Amino acid sequence: MNFEALKETIIIHELLLRHEVPGILKYSLILALLLIAFIYVLIPNLFLHIKHLALIPIQRFQWQSEKYNENIIFRLSSFFFVTLIFSIAIYSYLPDIYWFNDLTDTMRFFIILGGIVSLFLVKLMLDYSYFQLHRAKQTFNLIIDYQYGINQLFAIIIGSLTLVDVYSYGLISKFYIVVLITLLIYLALRFIGTTVILINNFSYPILTVIVYLCTFEFISVMVFMKVLFDNI
Repeated sequence: MNFEALKETIIIHELLLRHEVPGILKYSLILALLLIAFIYVLIPNLFLHIKHLALIPIQRFQWQSEKYNENIIFRLSSFFFVTLIFSIAIYSYLPDIYWFNDLTDTMRFFIILGGIVSLFLVKLMLDYSYFQLHRAKQTFNLIIDYQYGINQLFAIIIGSLTLVDVYSYGLISKFYIVVLITLLIYLALRFIGTTVILINNFSYPILTVIVYLCTFEFISVMVFMKVLFDNI
């Protein structure tokens, strides 16, 4: 009986080790909490800011969100917070992949973080170049403000869900399904909102709008989702 009890204890211990949450993930979540607290100190009306920017596509008048537009502090804080949270979520729910096999948990996380930051920067530069070419700076700023607003909103939601999953369930529950559904809602709202802003503010033929959406929004989202779903 003692042998059987010892064997059962060893099996349970091995299972716990197999599902042990990496330290880098715990530290990153703590950093994210500190970062959102710091952002709130810089922008006391942060949630009001997010609300007005996320509602840009359905506002009747631009002056409703005018005082919140083109805020460099909000944009920078949104960039750092969103890239960190998205990296944490992807790292949490991305299974082991063969090209990560020889890397430590910390190296894996920073590779994902570097990839997310690079994608955001490339997307920003492409957007800027496209609207600069079409002399549509105002439309560019509206799209950036809307996307940064909705990015920050859903980063807070996804970050909260991931925090609960990590510290309450140790990433061994089916909680990732809720995170995935939230991500799909985010991508859908981002695409729809961007489309509405372009149709209402971009003074070019509808074909130009379709080209932008297909090239800069739809294709990038499809590539991202393919990579994500292929590895879940």
